[in-house]
Amino acid sequence: MAEQMAYRAHVHNHTPGKISDVFDGTHYRSLCGQHVRLNGEKLSHKYFEDHRDIALGISTDGFMPFKKRKVSVWAFVLFNYNLPPELRFHVENVLALGAVGPRKPVDPDSFLWPAVMELLRLSIGVRAFDAVRSAIFCLRAYLILVFGDMPAMAMIMRMKAHNAILPCRACKITGLRVPNSRATAHYVPLDRSRHPDVLVAPDAVERFDPNNLPMRTHDEIRALGEEVQSALTQTRAEDLAKAYGIKGVSILFYLSSISFPVSFPFDFMHLIWENLIPNLVLWWTGEFKGLNQGVHAYELPQAIWDAIGEASAAAGRTVPSAYGTRPLNIAKDKSCFSADMWSFWTMFLGPVVLRRRFQRPKYYNHFVRLVGLLNLCLQFELTDVEVDQIRTGFIQWVEEYEE
Repeated sequence: MAEQMAYRAHVHNHTPGKISDVFDGTHYRSLCGQHVRLNGEKLSHKYFEDHRDIALGISTDGFMPFKKRKVSVWAFVLFNYNLPPELRFHVENVLALGAVGPRKPVDPDSFLWPAVMELLRLSIGVRAFDAVRSAIFCLRAYLILVFGDMPAMAMIMRMKAHNAILPCRACKITGLRVPNSRATAHYVPLDRSRHPDVLVAPDAVERFDPNNLPMRTHDEIRALGEEVQSALTQTRAEDLAKAYGIKGVSILFYLSSISFPVSFPFDFMHLIWENLIPNLVLWWTGEFKGLNQGVHAYELPQAIWDAIGEASAAAGRTVPSAYGTRPLNIAKDKSCFSADMWSFWTMFLGPVVLRRRFQRPKYYNHFVRLVGLLNLCLQFELTDVEVDQIRTGFIQWVEEYEE
């Protein structure tokens, strides 16, 4: 195990202009060479200056352990990034920090407190035995990433969730409700110039520039969280939290190896396979939250959608099992689709079974461009040029979607 944990320092080589691991990311690279800080005090040692220093990540999510779905359990698990990528998520290499139930924790900081105390101690260093060199050394470990779905990250970061007025943990784009609707969910279109609330508000933003969104910073999130916590009344605190999208100061601010919001990346599985793609299907089939079709004919007739479903299921006869679970009929069984099934259907079946199905080719071309971007995202190695292609590609895709 000690030899395997040498991956970070002795196996992985950072190539400027390329990203193949967390150690190529800007956050880890920015930590290297900096002195460790504890309660604002600069310590004598630097982040990851010893080849045995460990980079850690925490993941959390809720799940229903019983069929009746009346009880939820929130698990907190720790991952060791010093191990090679193929070993990091093996069960034997994952440390369970704890499980909270029978419902979502009201105060997650109280459950994270023991782990934070341990991490603070590890940032100073603890005596350990080096099995490779047969020597005592000072073992240090630093938490650099925390990940999960959007509700989980909102809970950990003490921020408002994705249906709030300010729903994003990375930027300060504001949400709008559907006009004349009783639904409380907020949506964040770039162009909101025709929304009734925007038309009557002289200081409202008519269109957000996707190339220049108002980004959040570490210091700003902390300052606004402190303002909320120091409010004199609960009503004032709730008003500020609603205005800022921030409910308080997370206990993770005590760890100087964590940077808000950089250390809290978006979860690709939930964002794409459990959200974006299923919602696109709902749009194509006229089932998206009861909203009407709009001004363009992008809905697929039921007969066409049934044929697509049959073709998707029939593909299972010729697709090798090594590719994953046998495809289901997306027209009849989409409620049974897992993230893995959505991924397979999107990347391999969708471009085939949707071809020539829309009344206007631009909707099919729009979907195919998305598949191309997702293929880029799923590469094991990305160049800076490809990262820019992904960024500009998604901006264009979203702008075309709104049109």
